[in-house]
Amino acid sequence: MKSADAPDRTQNSPGPPTIRSMGALLALALTFMLASCADTHDPATGADEPTPTAGPTSEAGDTPSASAFVEVGVWNLDTVGVQFEAANGLTVDDAGRVYSTEFQGGHLRRFTRDGELDLEVAGNGSGPGLLMNPIGVAVAMDGAIYVSESGSNRVSRFEPDGSFDSAWGDAGSEPGQFLSAMGIAVSNEDEVFVADFGNHRVQVFDLTGRFLREWGQLGSLPGEFENPIGVQIGPAGQVWMVDSGNERVQVFTRDGELERTFDDVGPGPQIISVNDRGEFYVSSPWADSTVRHFSPGGELLGFLGDGLAGPHGTATGPSGVVYVADTANGVIRTFMRSDEG
Repeated sequence: MKSADAPDRTQNSPGPPTIRSMGALLALALTFMLASCADTHDPATGADEPTPTAGPTSEAGDTPSASAFVEVGVWNLDTVGVQFEAANGLTVDDAGRVYSTEFQGGHLRRFTRDGELDLEVAGNGSGPGLLMNPIGVAVAMDGAIYVSESGSNRVSRFEPDGSFDSAWGDAGSEPGQFLSAMGIAVSNEDEVFVADFGNHRVQVFDLTGRFLREWGQLGSLPGEFENPIGVQIGPAGQVWMVDSGNERVQVFTRDGELERTFDDVGPGPQIISVNDRGEFYVSSPWADSTVRHFSPGGELLGFLGDGLAGPHGTATGPSGVVYVADTANGVIRTFMRSDEG
């Protein structure tokens, strides 16, 4: 792990990818997926995937149930007055409000738990306060909103009322630089964790954007990454990372010590959310358009929803509700535990 006192990369660390910014590649891939669901495209590998097949099965060959969840709502133009353009990142704050980002339109939106729009920051661009291909969204304890932008290789910070505050980052592989800033999370210790896709690492900052530390490098050994995408803070404060290229989830302490690894989380995993029970949800938008539901021990419990198309962001809210950004269908779906009503 590298800290702010030792920012130099190790000699055996991989050099930066030949593509200066991965944002254009990701934008092309997502646009392709939205234009045609006949084939999907994996941005991490650049390879075309076959048409998703229905009814994914576990390794044992049996098809798990649809989890302990039922779909209870769909947010779209008719129900919440919003036409989503590639809804991507999702998070829920302590008050139960839902935040979403849109990869194509550059929108940041906040809704009440009932789906009423109460904040919108719009504009696709690289200027201050604009968002270029936003991916992740996270909320600090003081209500400040942080958005990771793959297109601009930066993080933008907004006040709770949506006014722009600051931004940090640009293209590169030095501390504080990104090759496509992807998932983002804020801990209760007021630290911001960002998945640095093209540099195969996670970077940690304070709430003002001051670099604190980093860990990870390209590889498949424990603690290494290949194109990490999702990051989430678990109920015990651990940092959950979706190691997309290695098709696994790795769980670290906030200082970068590996605690455990979950393999077999599905093909092409991207985004993760973890609920208060320690159960977790992993989306696989490119390979089979599913969101998998796992027990705290990593047992596959089932799948959320039918007919999803390229689902990306997931988020858990009060009373066991789960939100899913059904990206290619242009909606956000809500699910509730059937045993909690």
